[in-house]
Amino acid sequence: MYRFLMLTKAMFLVHIRDRALLFWNIAFPVFLLVIYAGIFGGDDLVGFMTWMMPGVLTGNLMAFGLIGSSSTMSELRAKGVLRRLQASPVPASVLIGAYIVANVGMALATSVVVIVVGVFVFGVQLNALNILLALPMIVITVLTGVALGQVISGIAPRAGAAVAIGQLFYFGQMFITDLFMPIERMPDWVQQVGPWLPGYAMAQLVRPALADGTLATDWPRYLLMLAVYTGVALALAAKLFKWELKP
Repeated sequence: MYRFLMLTKAMFLVHIRDRALLFWNIAFPVFLLVIYAGIFGGDDLVGFMTWMMPGVLTGNLMAFGLIGSSSTMSELRAKGVLRRLQASPVPASVLIGAYIVANVGMALATSVVVIVVGVFVFGVQLNALNILLALPMIVITVLTGVALGQVISGIAPRAGAAVAIGQLFYFGQMFITDLFMPIERMPDWVQQVGPWLPGYAMAQLVRPALADGTLATDWPRYLLMLAVYTGVALALAAKLFKWELKP
């Protein structure tokens, strides 16, 4: 347990010392909230931000997994940290567990920032029920994002490549999965494709819980979708995982 706690702490410190990660997962979502409020808020600013804030939060969680988590693992590999851990008596399961816990903790911390800005700056109304319902959905979203991110880290040789690939998948889903714009306003082909992407399932789980204190009508289907994405991603990540860069 001591080794697990120390390794979790070390992984968490790696994340908070990464300036790029802090920008993308703290400054950027706050920037999005301000921009969307200023451009689209209109007369019903609170109502608009009540819908938008969960989308920004969910998109931030997805970005954390696809970009932050993947690039951090790639950086640890490139610097030889994983190779040294492989040579230590620390079991691989402890490393994986510590990395997941650190990722979930970091993602929850960034989510708090988004929620605080939404509530105290834009007047979004939340109560205990909203938070309690949203918390497990947020954790599930983080786990799916991290699993997908580890597939990217297995493909990308270095952190820069992981960031580029992660951004491609993240920005590709920003506007077609109900995160920042209602999918009903999208072209027909987007309405057909979008609901099958992980970002859509994430949004349908987090937004009703956080904004309304309810669950989406089809929430079991969205949970199943994320479970499938997570399972397939973990299988691929395990196959692609490397302790060190290949020459």
